[in-house]
Amino acid sequence: MKLSTFSRYSLALEMLSLDARVSIVSKQTGFSREVLREMYEEMHHRSSSAGSVKSSSNFFLKSYRLTKESTAYAFFLRIENSHDFHRQVINAYRYYVSYIRKLSKSSPLLDFSDAWVLSEWIDEGVIKLVRCSYFRSAKLITNELRHHVCCVCRT
Repeated sequence: MKLSTFSRYSLALEMLSLDARVSIVSKQTGFSREVLREMYEEMHHRSSSAGSVKSSSNFFLKSYRLTKESTAYAFFLRIENSHDFHRQVINAYRYYVSYIRKLSKSSPLLDFSDAWVLSEWIDEGVIKLVRCSYFRSAKLITNELRHHVCCVCRT
């Protein structure tokens, strides 16, 4: 889907406001990284995050808490009913952040860029949100790890 110039600017500003990596925003909007870095610095009064986005679909397995939070985000992504992928990811991320802050009174472990990459992998079928066969709770699996551990029963 081709975005209008106004829609591209609006999307860029919204993604940057959520601390998205400049490389992701550039890929989605077509704006140069230099322009986006300037926008980011003007908005946040600091430089944008350096480094690459996640390249392994198993990044969410780093810790038990990150696995639980990634699963919660994937659940919000699934129930978000927007037909526009950008809007779906942004809304799901906002629900996720609100949920984590209310539940644990702490900052979420999953940043927007990680959530974006996770969303792309879910959309491509690399990562799937499935039900645990024992407790019926949600869990994430990858193509490499078909029998990933459930966050509830750990089976």
